Amino acid sequence: MKKQSEQILDCAEKTITDSFHFSHEAMATVYELYISNEDEDYARQGAQAAFAEVDRLELEMSRFISNSDISRLNAALPGQVIDLGIDTFNCLVRAKEMFEKTRGAFDISVGALYDCWLDDNRSLREPSLDEVQKASELTGLDLLKLDDDDFCAEVLVEGVKFDLGGIGKGYAAEKVSEILKEWSLEQSLVLAGASSVLCVSVPDGMNGWPVRLRNPDDSREILIRFDLKEGAISGSGRKKGQHIIDPRSIEAGPVQGCSGAWSLAPDAITADALSTAFMMFSNEEISDYCLANSGTAAIITSLDERLNPSGQSFQKFGQFWGSY
Repeated sequence: MKKQSEQILDCAEKTITDSFHFSHEAMATVYELYISNEDEDYARQGAQAAFAEVDRLELEMSRFISNSDISRLNAALPGQVIDLGIDTFNCLVRAKEMFEKTRGAFDISVGALYDCWLDDNRSLREPSLDEVQKASELTGLDLLKLDDDDFCAEVLVEGVKFDLGGIGKGYAAEKVSEILKEWSLEQSLVLAGASSVLCVSVPDGMNGWPVRLRNPDDSREILIRFDLKEGAISGSGRKKGQHIIDPRSIEAGPVQGCSGAWSLAPDAITADALSTAFMMFSNEEISDYCLANSGTAAIITSLDERLNPSGQSFQKFGQFWGSY
């Protein structure tokens, strides 16, 4: 199995070469662990326990599994109460929190809008204003009611389509981190594909995990190198004809100027949500968010020179500690 981590880590660095590496396919990506420990067999057992947790979460939260919590929620009628597993419930709570913090830019209920703007081949189409209006009425996490006492949910309008894909990998990475700590394997790094990385903690005597973030428009270009000492990073972008729809207003539509976003945040869930939201934010909004939220930073790439007057292929917001 090819290491996706080679795209985002400097695998020649001692922090990586001295650690044990384990990988596992789940959630339509490859989860990888780098664990610094003297006992490889023990590290492998801990990794297997962590990967088993990812598999369990996928069964509970994937919209592609017919009897998952999310599939049952998507099929629910207004007023119908859906009992949820604790992890699906907690993930939805965090999704709502990020929906509010990003003023609707990060939204797990955008399925109807995507169906409106994209055809069967996932190519961009031009919907009518009436189509966009109807899809917008089925979008927004104010349409989801969560019951903190009984861990259940109620959808207020029929036809809302939820998808935890934009935050589920980050949630799973945090659960993996919890299990590694239970196994006393804290000195480890968790990757969910090549775009989500979580530092559990740094091996003794090391500066951090050697990260290199690439330009989504040209993978040969490394935008920044830095040592990840804590927190998580996540990336989003418009690759191979992919489109990102801004749900904040009827007039917004597909994201045009920004081609990619990397976010640094205190945890993997926040980093996942922010990398999506930053694709839609203006430079001023990104700057304000990073200033107001400690431990948050961003790198934004754009194909539109008007959005990046410095002439560089990217703009940096906030502080990437240990960058070089």
